[in-house]
Amino acid sequence: MSKLEFTVHCPVCKMTKVDRSLLFNYRGIDHYFCSSQCLDRFKAHPHLFVGDPKHGLSPKQKGQKALKKRRIGFSEPIDEELKAVMEQSLLSLMGIESLLFEETFLYVTYDLLQVSLEEIEAAIDQSPGKLKSGVADRIKRGFIHYSEECELDNLAHLTSDHGHH
Repeated sequence: MSKLEFTVHCPVCKMTKVDRSLLFNYRGIDHYFCSSQCLDRFKAHPHLFVGDPKHGLSPKQKGQKALKKRRIGFSEPIDEELKAVMEQSLLSLMGIESLLFEETFLYVTYDLLQVSLEEIEAAIDQSPGKLKSGVADRIKRGFIHYSEECELDNLAHLTSDHGHH
């Protein structure tokens, strides 16, 4: 008798190298994740990653992406050493598609299904060096964070006709 074998993959990023200690049971099914980032993402919006019989496949199961391109401004040019550290930190996040530094700006393209601007900013804030931001920038980013959460909520709530709200 042959043994039934299957590949376990992270439901968020589809990596097959999962950490068996990062387990979350959703609707009676165990899901394993490759990173804490993916586990947290799944817990926040599980319907983005798993479908159900009534509504069908989830956006991720359908292969959808929600690509965003944002320009993040800094008060002064970022030196090469800090750029390298920030780039390493940001590229370690799942869902980062591209990074481009130009003078005092960082252009980042990312898949909102895997990472948010808020998580990107947190990774930047953890970089060494002093990065300053004005109140107006924080208010604008706060609005973007809110709009991203609304978009994720919309994608996560499938309707019976397989569309979104």
